[in-house]
Amino acid sequence: MQSFFANLNADYANKYLLQLSLRTDGASNFGSDAAYGTFFSVSGGWVATAEKWFKVPCIDYLKVRASFGSVGSRPNSLYPQYGLYSLRASYNEVPGAVITQLANKKLTWEKSYTTGVGIDLNMFKRLRMTFDFYSKRTSNLLFAVPISGVIGVTSIWQNIGELTNTGFETTLSADIIKSKDLTWTS
Repeated sequence: MQSFFANLNADYANKYLLQLSLRTDGASNFGSDAAYGTFFSVSGGWVATAEKWFKVPCIDYLKVRASFGSVGSRPNSLYPQYGLYSLRASYNEVPGAVITQLANKKLTWEKSYTTGVGIDLNMFKRLRMTFDFYSKRTSNLLFAVPISGVIGVTSIWQNIGELTNTGFETTLSADIIKSKDLTWTS
């Protein structure tokens, strides 16, 4: 695996936040035409409580976030783009070679694109909450597709299918006891 990576973090007045990243990954799991994949992400945030006009007594911190980005996955098999043979086979005690893996020169990166929006909220100097919505679309799914075992091989790696996940995540924590000598957070 070979990677090149660039990242930029910026903020203005501790209330406008931006992050950009770009990476290129190279892997020997793919043919020469698809050995490298380029992936990116961009995210931004706004800390509303840093604004002078924001005067809500019960809200200690409020940040709104959004992001979009991509990542790549490669198969867990070594060299699935090549046809492989085993020299350990024999027939009637005569050494020979048998095919153990079919080649797929068209195999490429599995790519996932994720979009997310969220809110971070702290209230009453005790309560912390996050709310996140995400949508993730994965294409070119890597899968060892079953085939007839007549030639001695029972699968071939291919890019097939798409998958979409959409969801909502939330966390909640609170300081149950908060005193000079003891803090209990749950």
